[in-house]
Amino acid sequence: MAKRTLVLGISGGSCLELSLHFIKNLPLDIKLFVVPTKNAYTVCHVEKKQNLRRLIADLRVDNLEIHDSISSCLASGSFFFESCIILPTSSNTLSCIANGLQDNLLTRVAAICLKEGRNLVLAVREMPLSAILLENMAKLSSIGVCIAPPIVGYYSDVLDLESLHNFLIGKYFDILHIEHDLFKRWQGTM
Repeated sequence: MAKRTLVLGISGGSCLELSLHFIKNLPLDIKLFVVPTKNAYTVCHVEKKQNLRRLIADLRVDNLEIHDSISSCLASGSFFFESCIILPTSSNTLSCIANGLQDNLLTRVAAICLKEGRNLVLAVREMPLSAILLENMAKLSSIGVCIAPPIVGYYSDVLDLESLHNFLIGKYFDILHIEHDLFKRWQGTM
């Protein structure tokens, strides 16, 4: 059986810690291609005063490749990957995807997901949402894109930032069919 392959896109939205938590918790038997945008590098430098490429490499060396050039193999629909999650998805990246703009490697990867029928998950990180952003999300949702903003479920005993990150990454893993034990699931009452 072929190894699972996944693309993690990191756009310029403020939510970098979730991207890093995703990388840290992803099972090592999944090949991960990380695609940061130019704005992601800028946000990391401003928010964390660190180099994003170094932060990613320090988290996981095995089965991880960082791609940020349009000359990457990921820019071709003939190169196979199973799914792409863009975490965070900035409003600019969302708008580019919804309107077919492919101005960087990440928006090209999203376009490939759309044309090849691959899973695309967008963790839209914006609040409040304008009518334009809602229209773009509805447009993409209507063609099968999973719109999944990082919204916490308080039933999961979120007590601190670590448990919040675990819940959110666990939800993304659920969407991508990746087994995990990152949070307590809703038990309900009988």
